[in-house]
Amino acid sequence: MTDEPIEVVAKIAQNCIQNVPAIVLGSGASIPHQIRGMGPLAKHLIEHVDPVGDEEIDAWTLIRTALANGDGLEEALLGTAAPASLVKKIVHQTWTAIALDDLAVLQRATTAAEAFPLSDMIQGLFKSTASTVHIVTPNYDRVAEYASDVADVVHINGFVPGLIRRREGADTILIRRGNYPARTVRIWKVHGSLDWFEDQHGAVLSLPLSGSIPDGLRPLIVTPGVSKYERTHDEPFRSALQGADTALSAASAFLCVGYGFRDAHIQPKLVERCRQKNVPIVILARTLTDEAKQFLQNSAGRAYLAMEHHDEGTCAYSPDFPKGITIPGHSLWSFDQFNKLVL
Repeated sequence: MTDEPIEVVAKIAQNCIQNVPAIVLGSGASIPHQIRGMGPLAKHLIEHVDPVGDEEIDAWTLIRTALANGDGLEEALLGTAAPASLVKKIVHQTWTAIALDDLAVLQRATTAAEAFPLSDMIQGLFKSTASTVHIVTPNYDRVAEYASDVADVVHINGFVPGLIRRREGADTILIRRGNYPARTVRIWKVHGSLDWFEDQHGAVLSLPLSGSIPDGLRPLIVTPGVSKYERTHDEPFRSALQGADTALSAASAFLCVGYGFRDAHIQPKLVERCRQKNVPIVILARTLTDEAKQFLQNSAGRAYLAMEHHDEGTCAYSPDFPKGITIPGHSLWSFDQFNKLVL
């Protein structure tokens, strides 16, 4: 290798961005916006979920014991088949906690007190001839929606425009600005959204920016645990997953931000495209998970770049330095600093 590491990193990164990547946002992309991650969410659930009856109490005791023994929230919930009544309480408290954080982000965004690196990336990608940028995320929060608004770009997340919004259905929405179709961010929320609800008859609707769960409605978010794989066979999750699969299958590149490579609903298409087609992929994370490192080792192809925090700056991984190399003095693993490198 004759080039300096930062030059190698810049070349791979810019190649990825020039291909207008599909963006995959994990929980690590929301944490900088003060959306609580799994640890703080687990603490909230422990403090607020109130099990009633032997079945709920027994299941919740197993979950709390797993958390106390060091399991993460997802592992703890996956390890226990909770009764439906307890799952409902977990969903309710999860929605309540994330919604509180999310609405605080909105408040800061409206006064320009919040910076959105995703907005800068969206604007940068639309300097090309691309008419659509796809974002795939398991996050319930609306950081992607807020970032699109701040970027002054139309976004669509599976529902028609309005305040009481119905599902988009089979006809794709086309929005125009002036005489031309508007450039659009399509957001595929594979585990649901704070906006999504179901009424007592099973009808699905979207109510933006509710501060509490409306009476008679149930939040449509898929929490970690066994029920996660059952719920995603139903609408609107099924359509979101199909849209995400289509977007990922057609992507010419991927940009993953704060994504841990732990989700079976997103993983297969990433693996397929990178391993079989050598599609460029850039991964940004505070700390790469073991699953992310396994992906790099076994499935990332030959056009990958992953960067994580290092005490001296950034640790970068690529085919030129698969075991990682330190780039001192540069926090290139952070979304905003990465933008400065490539935009």
